[in-house]
Amino acid sequence: MSTLNLEKYGKLEGVAYLETYPDGSPKACTLDEKNLIKTPVGTLIPSYGPPRPRKRESVALEFFQNGNLKSIALNEAVEAKTSLGVLSVERISFYEDGNIHRFFPLNGQIDGYWSEEEEAKLATPIDFDLAIGTFSVKVISICFYESGSLKSLTLWPGESIELMSPDGLVYIRYGLALYEDGSLKSFEPARPEPINTPIGIVIAYDSNAHGVNGDENSVCYDEVGKIKSLMTLNSAISISTGEEKKIIKPLMKRGKIDPERFFPEPIKIEFSVDTIVITQDSELTVDLTQSKVKAIIIDDPETKACGNCSECSHCG
Repeated sequence: MSTLNLEKYGKLEGVAYLETYPDGSPKACTLDEKNLIKTPVGTLIPSYGPPRPRKRESVALEFFQNGNLKSIALNEAVEAKTSLGVLSVERISFYEDGNIHRFFPLNGQIDGYWSEEEEAKLATPIDFDLAIGTFSVKVISICFYESGSLKSLTLWPGESIELMSPDGLVYIRYGLALYEDGSLKSFEPARPEPINTPIGIVIAYDSNAHGVNGDENSVCYDEVGKIKSLMTLNSAISISTGEEKKIIKPLMKRGKIDPERFFPEPIKIEFSVDTIVITQDSELTVDLTQSKVKAIIIDDPETKACGNCSECSHCG
């Protein structure tokens, strides 16, 4: 163990491990003794000491090369003030200027001794009152812009919420991202959802969505609410160019877990002013000024996303 003198944060006692940048400045460390460190959200106690249940095997402190604090894993959960109010947190990351980047309400080690289900039981739903909806949900992390505005939410597996999108009410799993003005940037559909696009209604859903991070999701809008891209399992694309016509639909591929079974692989469609880009095993760019392109529903979802089929024409 050793002592580390930090120009901006003072002395750290009981440094068990130290990683440095090429110039010798501290990059990350672990601690064996209790320390107090002044952070942009108050004086906190970084994680220290021997292993214990849930304790994540990672560094206690990370620093930017200029010496500013990059992240802190806390020894115990604390209440910290954010633009969303006071929240309980176990790990915080910061921007280089000191503003909060990401909050982790929980920071337990998921392994053979502590399961994701056990960790999720400790999660407490957080109340959100946003321009796109009001809801209460368990989150893995909350990401902020440098201004303090909410940037994204990563939801716990099994959690879902209903929000207002440019295409009406949608059900979301895994995550959502916002523009700095609070408008919806992207979301991960919890079930197949009808989305208005330049080629007609496309049923958006990504069966391969992983939910690692709410910053990026499969349904994406631009700043004015127009669709930018999506993934679909339930729609095909008809392309007519002169006398030539072809239909692109999801490919059936062997399952990764059970190679004896075949599953449809989602298609990614990206939209711009005069073109669309269709991605399967390769990319196909279609000029909308030269070709007639139309979305076709090939497999209706088991549960209609709109919830009112008698008054809906989305699905034909």
